[in-house]
Amino acid sequence: MIMLLVDSNALRKPGLEAYLRSSRDHGVVFSDLTLMEMRKSNALSTSRGSLRIVGMFPLQIFVLRRTDDLLGETITRADQVAGMLDYAAGLELEAVCRALRAIPPPPDLAQYMADAETDAQLFMKRLADQVRALEPGLLDAAKDFTTAELNQIRDQEGVTDATRRKLLDLLKATTGEFILTNQDPGRRTPMKVRDALGTFAFRYSLCVVLYYMEWVRVGRTTGKKVERRVNDVIDMQLVAMGSYFNGVLSGDGDLQTTSMTARAILRRFGAFVGADWTPVVEKA
Repeated sequence: MIMLLVDSNALRKPGLEAYLRSSRDHGVVFSDLTLMEMRKSNALSTSRGSLRIVGMFPLQIFVLRRTDDLLGETITRADQVAGMLDYAAGLELEAVCRALRAIPPPPDLAQYMADAETDAQLFMKRLADQVRALEPGLLDAAKDFTTAELNQIRDQEGVTDATRRKLLDLLKATTGEFILTNQDPGRRTPMKVRDALGTFAFRYSLCVVLYYMEWVRVGRTTGKKVERRVNDVIDMQLVAMGSYFNGVLSGDGDLQTTSMTARAILRRFGAFVGADWTPVVEKA
């Protein structure tokens, strides 16, 4: 089955319906982050519009386990990917889709969505605080790369051994910091790279590093509001999770560029990555 993580900006696009309708073997996977982003403001009305299309295809909707619940997982084979899904949460999302279409709506729907909106807003605030704390160090690290090295990494062409080693050293440091902060605060022994490749920590670190490298590469180091950067960091988490699947369904060109670059780098390191999906364009 083709499984694509879906971001919030793709939920109302005609391409989503075309993708789901074209085959019963086409599924969409929701991250808790996509649900949070969708519900952070006017959750009831926003969800009604955003879930209209996917609600038409209940057997093709899946939900990931919560991100914090997946931090300890190491995914190195395709047969492990199904274990990343929360089937109970998928049934709950299906029920929410039905409730949003019901006339009259169920009496408890408004309160359910109000609670979800509060949770989403608290989460977004915590994420904004994390972005503010992490950003200066990541920008400084990205500035250590020359323009030529940044171009090599972005385009994945002519990547020298020196550039590869430099990137790997940075990823070791950022992955280690992520693990100590979010996953295993008491850890004292370093994790080997071959063991880290299948973890979310490594893949998310890679995506965030690529994000800030692109900032530096195009000379954009300031001026973007933190709320917009939070949205971008959420995108990087989706890209990291999408590397286990067939990609991310999104109309965001920057996200797709990062996704393809990250998938190529992971494969160069020998990591498991889901098979890339590209839409089939019918000939006229």
